[in-house]
Amino acid sequence: MKVIIVGAGLGGLSTAIALRKFIPSSQPLELKVYDNTSPETGTHKISTSRLGAGLGLQANGLRVLEDLDPELKRTVYAAGFPCSHFTWKTAGDWLLGREHLDVLPISRPYLINCLQDALPAGSVIYKKVARVITHQGRKPVVQFEDGSSDETADLVVGADGIRSSVRRDLFGEDEQYRPKYVGICAVGGVLNVPLPEKLLKCPTMLFYMGSTGVFGYTGLTQSDTNKLLYWSVYQTDLPGRGLKLDHGLMIQQLRERHGNWTDPLIRQCLAKAELDNIYPIFVMPDLPYWGRDGCVLVGDAAHALPPRSGQGASQAFEDGEALALLLGGYLEKECSLGDAVSRSILGLFEVRAERVNGIKADALRWKDPKMPMSRLQTLGLYVALFLLVRLKRLTNLFSRRETWNVRDEVSKYLARQIG
Repeated sequence: MKVIIVGAGLGGLSTAIALRKFIPSSQPLELKVYDNTSPETGTHKISTSRLGAGLGLQANGLRVLEDLDPELKRTVYAAGFPCSHFTWKTAGDWLLGREHLDVLPISRPYLINCLQDALPAGSVIYKKVARVITHQGRKPVVQFEDGSSDETADLVVGADGIRSSVRRDLFGEDEQYRPKYVGICAVGGVLNVPLPEKLLKCPTMLFYMGSTGVFGYTGLTQSDTNKLLYWSVYQTDLPGRGLKLDHGLMIQQLRERHGNWTDPLIRQCLAKAELDNIYPIFVMPDLPYWGRDGCVLVGDAAHALPPRSGQGASQAFEDGEALALLLGGYLEKECSLGDAVSRSILGLFEVRAERVNGIKADALRWKDPKMPMSRLQTLGLYVALFLLVRLKRLTNLFSRRETWNVRDEVSKYLARQIG
C-alpha cells in the first residue's frame, strides 16, 4: 500500500507515525511525506522560522502520543511546561478566576522535530505538491510544482493546514468551503528572562484581558526556567498576504495596546519584544465530508479551530490515530485495499466530525466585543469573565469528566460496521 501525506506539520507527521504503527505487517506500507518548507541547512529538520513560537497540548493530545509511542510522549512532556490551570486577570493585574485544566505549553518547532525524529530518516521529502487529481473509481494522482513525474497512491492525506491546496482540489474554489477570517490576529515570541518564582511553584497559563486585546504568557519548557512564552491577541483587518512586514511598527503597536498594563513581566516583554510574524486567525466552516476517491483531509485542512478551544494540535493528533486505526481495522478484517481506504475515509468523518464541530461551536460561543472598548464595556467584560469562570467550575463539579478516546470510538464504530 502506498500512502502520500501532503504536509509535514503536526497532523501530517502524527498521521505518518500512526499509520506505521497500526497498519498490519501483512500489508507492506510505502509511506512518503511531502512538505514545501525547506529544511534547515545541514539537517533533516524542518525550518522553524515560520512555524510559530508555541502551543498548548491538552490531556487528550498527550494520550494520543502515548498510544503512538510512549517514548515520544515522554520526550514531548519533558520538553514542555506542564500547567494545571488557566489564570484570568485584568489589565490592572486583578484576579478574575482560575480554570483548572491540564495543559502542556511547548515549542511548536520542537514538537514538530520530535515527531519527525520518531519516523525513519528520509520519510519527509521537501518538494511542493502542486495538485492532487481524484476520479471516482481510480487511485489519486499527485503532481509536483517542479514538473517531476506524477505519483499514484492508494491514499493521499491532505495535512497541509488552513490554506490547504488539497482541500481546494477536493472542493474547488467555492467560498463556502474556504477558511473564514475571524477578525483577530496574534503576535508573540519567546523571551529570555528568569521565570518568576510563583510561576515555577504553581505553573499556569496567564491571560490578561483589557480594552485593547489579550496578553498572555507562561513558561516554555521545564528544562529551561529562563524561557517565557508570550502572545498578544488583538482585533484588526486581515493583513495582506505577501506584504513586507514592518517589524518596528508591529512592536510599536504591541506597546500601544499594552503599554499601561501593570504586570511587570508584560512590561519586560514589551521592552524586549522581537516579533517576526503576524498570525491571522481563521476558522473552517463545517465541511460536508473530509475526503473522497482515495484522498482525505486531517487537522486544520479539515477543521481549523479557534485558538480559544486550545485543541488545534490535539484534534490533529486524534485525526491521524483514528484514520490509521480505521484503515488497520478494515485491513485486518481482510477487506480489499480499495474498500478499506474508501470505508476509512468515510469512517474518519463519521467518527470525528461531530466531536470537532462541537469543540468549535463551544469556542465560538463567546463573542469578542468590538475593540477598543470603553471603560464601561471593559468592566462588563470583567464581570462576565468573573461569573463564567465560576459557573464553569460549578458545572464541572456535576458533569462527567470528558472521556472521549480515539481507540474506544473507533472500536465501537468498526464493531457496528463489520461486527
